[in-house]
Amino acid sequence: MDLQGISKLDLKKRNRMQILRVIKECGPISRVDIASSMKITRAAVTIITNEMITEGVLYEVGEAPVSLDNLQKGRRKILIDINENYKFSLGASISDEIISVGLTNLNGKIMDKTSTKLNSDMISEDILEYIACACKNIMQNSCLEPSKIVGLGIGIQTDMCSKMKVYFKDGKLDYSPVSKILSDALGIDVICSNLSSALALANQANDIKERKGNYAFIQLGKHVNLSILLKNELMLENVNYTNHVENMIVNPGGKKLDGYPDGSVKAELTTGAIIDKYRAIYSKENTPILWETTNGDINNIYYKTLCAAAAKGDTKMLEVLDGILECLAVLINNITTTFFTRYTVLHGFNMNDWMFEYFKKFLTNYCGEDIAKKVRLSCVEENLEFKGGNCVAIYENFYNKGGLYEE
Repeated sequence: MDLQGISKLDLKKRNRMQILRVIKECGPISRVDIASSMKITRAAVTIITNEMITEGVLYEVGEAPVSLDNLQKGRRKILIDINENYKFSLGASISDEIISVGLTNLNGKIMDKTSTKLNSDMISEDILEYIACACKNIMQNSCLEPSKIVGLGIGIQTDMCSKMKVYFKDGKLDYSPVSKILSDALGIDVICSNLSSALALANQANDIKERKGNYAFIQLGKHVNLSILLKNELMLENVNYTNHVENMIVNPGGKKLDGYPDGSVKAELTTGAIIDKYRAIYSKENTPILWETTNGDINNIYYKTLCAAAAKGDTKMLEVLDGILECLAVLINNITTTFFTRYTVLHGFNMNDWMFEYFKKFLTNYCGEDIAKKVRLSCVEENLEFKGGNCVAIYENFYNKGGLYEE
């Protein structure tokens, strides 16, 4: 490998970064196994990890457990791991329904959180003021100085960008109108990202040891967004255009919608489109359970009540549900075969256990067992979407910097 032109600091940062990533994916782990994974000498790993232990970034867990199947002579390996409380991360999410803010440690454990519903009258300045005040209160409540925070990560939903004055510049979204204001207000680094991409990282980070390989994340709401991770890294061409999945056709010759092909994801699978399908059959005779649940008022039909009523067996509702799930199956099949995904994660679908099992059986019949087994529900609850921001801040300012900070 040609290292010409790389400074000692850059080389040090890269080695530390690689060590942190190996530990995250495999840890707790011994220095010997780190050296084997990185293909560098054990002595070099020992020097670097000892320095990181002195700093508090890493710590020694203890001796590796004894394996009766593989007894070894001599001293047992000493395992090391990342000190999850070495630093902390602030995260925030801005969607079209809720603003959430939270504090986590480096392992994603939630230390504090708060949220508020997005009022239609709120402008970008109001949203940023809420986030700044929430972050200050959280740091004060946890007795944390800015030096203990790796940064504030913010996930912004695609359709909220214009409201937040985030526009394209030189082919990329320019988040500076958000990051500069909050950085000045809080005195910490602020990193912004697409909310769907941030949530994809948060899901993947939750069990990275199990989810190696390509990975798809579908977020349902007033819009549908798709994020793709290729070998645990975000597909950069996809980050700024996660809502382009709405142009995919999932029901050829289906519902028409201006600006989209007939039977598109936008026309068939957004929460608004799904609600409209049920409203079309809504009556006391056709949908008695939904009628009772909504007190006979069509305006009381919400996505969550639809899932609950369908699970109770309204015949007409199940007919509509099958049509919706068929469109979703087509979408998942197309994504899986296009990106060779190992897993597809669904976020915001509000599927209870009954509906998820019903869907997997439907998916098995429609696309085959292999694809059905690759579908998971998001491990991030909708009111905890700030965890996507936490993950972005930790990824960029801890792992990618090798745990190095300028005082």
